[in-house]
Amino acid sequence: MKNPQTDAPNTSMRDISFAVVDFETTGVNPETDRIVQLAAIVVNGEGEIVDSFDTVVKPESPTEYVHGAEHIHGISEAEVQSGMPLKDALRKLWSISEGNLFTAHNARFDLGFLHAESARVGLGGRIHNYVDTLALARKTDEARTRRHSLEALCEHYGIERTRSHEAKADATATAELLMHLMKEMGVESPDQVSELFAR
Repeated sequence: MKNPQTDAPNTSMRDISFAVVDFETTGVNPETDRIVQLAAIVVNGEGEIVDSFDTVVKPESPTEYVHGAEHIHGISEAEVQSGMPLKDALRKLWSISEGNLFTAHNARFDLGFLHAESARVGLGGRIHNYVDTLALARKTDEARTRRHSLEALCEHYGIERTRSHEAKADATATAELLMHLMKEMGVESPDQVSELFAR
């Protein structure tokens, strides 16, 4: 997944795009847990959706897979077993995100799973420059006057989610949240996009 060159001759925020990604997983440890659902919503810098992809995911080694966290994401083991094979899903995710800036809420969590799962199926690539809406929310609220979970921030900004802990719904909400945060930070042109990078 290549990141855009922010010093390229882009003149409009429509020329900058973000791949807003969300994973639902069986747990929180990318070394032992697995992705069961993923989504990528590609938006330009004005918030327009230009592409999207989402699917339930079947693990690469079904005999090693331990189903978990269904009480959170609501995805059954039967749905997982009939999902898109992990390698195909990740290959599609990398492809649809090519040339866009990786974005997620609590991005280190998603990147941990992206890198670990990609390595399991022999797909290379690592993300170095990325946008974390959790970090941006904290940056715009240095006095810590509000909570910074995706749910709390959606409520704060009036963002509607069809449901929580569903990859496409959460990625779509994160994309909208990104627009609010960029506005608060005064990021209005491509040459300011580097201000969004996680440090």
